[in-house]
Amino acid sequence: MDNPYADLSAANDEESAGLVRANDENACDSSSNDENASPLVQLDATEHSVDARLPRADVRTIALNTWLYMATPMSMPATVAVAGARWSMVFFTYSAGSTYWTGRVLGKAFLADPTCTTYAKMTSKAASRVLIRRGVDESKVGKWEPRIEFAVLVLQFVTYYLDATVQIVYITQYFGQTFTNVKMCSATWALFVGVMSLPVVQIPTIHDSGRVVALPCVAVVVALAVFFGEILSTRPWEKCDPGPTYGRVVTSASVFNSLGNFAYGFGGHGLYPEELREMKNPEDWPKVLNITYGTMVPIYLLVMYWGYKAYGDFAKGNINLNFPHNGANIVSMLMQSVQCYYGVFFTSITLMMRIETYLGVDPTRGWSVVTRYGVSPAVFRLVFRTFFLATEVIVAAIFLAVSGDVILDIQSLAGAVGMTAMTFFLPSLIHYGFNMTERSSNLERFWVVVNFTMGVAIMFSGLYGSLSSLFANKLVDQCPVEYVYAPHDPRDPCYVSGIHY
Repeated sequence: MDNPYADLSAANDEESAGLVRANDENACDSSSNDENASPLVQLDATEHSVDARLPRADVRTIALNTWLYMATPMSMPATVAVAGARWSMVFFTYSAGSTYWTGRVLGKAFLADPTCTTYAKMTSKAASRVLIRRGVDESKVGKWEPRIEFAVLVLQFVTYYLDATVQIVYITQYFGQTFTNVKMCSATWALFVGVMSLPVVQIPTIHDSGRVVALPCVAVVVALAVFFGEILSTRPWEKCDPGPTYGRVVTSASVFNSLGNFAYGFGGHGLYPEELREMKNPEDWPKVLNITYGTMVPIYLLVMYWGYKAYGDFAKGNINLNFPHNGANIVSMLMQSVQCYYGVFFTSITLMMRIETYLGVDPTRGWSVVTRYGVSPAVFRLVFRTFFLATEVIVAAIFLAVSGDVILDIQSLAGAVGMTAMTFFLPSLIHYGFNMTERSSNLERFWVVVNFTMGVAIMFSGLYGSLSSLFANKLVDQCPVEYVYAPHDPRDPCYVSGIHY
């Protein structure tokens, strides 16, 4: 198969080489006037040249990253609790089937036009195709295409920026729960987590993550083993008094909140074009989705069933608070911290690379060149990504000051703000623009319309539910943070009887 990047790479290699030669000549000219001139080459980064120089990742690296990002099973029992078992199964079934289809749609669109190297660009090009097909003048379409791209870029930025704060909130809570003898405020823990996250956000590209991505994947497997071990060893539905309760009153806000959480659980589509851009063979994208969904959907179902059976309406977004404070629970929290540390990188990498490229800094370069700012890309990355991470830590600290199950609320907010758009209804638009023709069946057209409409409904209803829940809570002074484990909360299924192994 012909390489779809060949023409693009060749053209941009020539462009890059031209820049290097030109700057070499300038360096030689200036060296005659300044003996101390830097021997490094100054190379301005452009979006096309950066795309051409990006190292390509294999299926393993992309599949592990996609799998790891989707792996948020621990909050699923709480999602069932707030929506009820029936609504949860309806939403879960629809979300699993729909998002698998939309993932395939994005892969086909990329193969149809490999210049769609970002989600924003893919959406704007699809919208342009639809408008032209509908008879809109091409000059008007040309004016709207960059506006659409910018709007989707803002949506993508807000979504994954919020998601990075979710990862920081998770780690902060895990550390506070693990190191109970260290009495620190939640904001102080968040600052500590930020400092600990600095090395991982310095990984230049997704391809470079292939060296370390297996470690957090193993951590997820260990955490899942602890989850099932804690539940099957305590059996709250059988050994505890008063036991779990089921079927609490479900409100419209709680149902809408769960919609955002399911969108979050099947999210990640907003990064798929960027992942496709870094694949050696983008035509292998279906293998990535088959691995991801073929393993994660069964995991979700098992965790939802056993977690809700064990804890019922008391299931928490931070499921570790439903466990006793024992050694296995501590291991689980440490393993999930490893996953979330990597999550801080993966949710931020696309945003940081985009900004760096916009500022003329090539994220694929290290010390061998000089940016327009007079420092190497490695130094620029250190300063810029440190600042970027600091802003995420500040936002996470603000969320941590809110009482209530903040994990579910922030996940739902991130899911509602953009993941529903980039996972559900925007791929329907992309499919219509890239993949559908006049010969497309009426059934296919009906499905696209339904998926688009459902996505819009999920977005706005989830936004309403998450914001309602957040505003219903209060700002509290969590200094130090106090955590209550099973069976010490009066609402715990084992509060009266205690836990018997």
